[in-house]
Amino acid sequence: MTVGPGRRKRADSGHAARAAVLAERIRNSRLAADMTQQQLATRAGVALSTLRKIETGQVTEPGYFTILAIVSALGISLQELNPRP
Repeated sequence: MTVGPGRRKRADSGHAARAAVLAERIRNSRLAADMTQQQLATRAGVALSTLRKIETGQVTEPGYFTILAIVSALGISLQELNPRP
């Protein structure tokens, strides 16, 4: 059985720059909504540790459905978080 190289490390990800923008937009949206990380995590149904990692850019490729849950809990559109110029 051949084992692949595993997941890429954060430093090796080509998405690190966009993850930083996404992290900032989520954090700013949460603060604008006057929510704590715990409140947002609970409303979105995600682990607090996951939200913290996303907000600090530690997760360079967050799951699509995780981001959808966060966006929904924030009451904003997915397009508002789009880190593409």
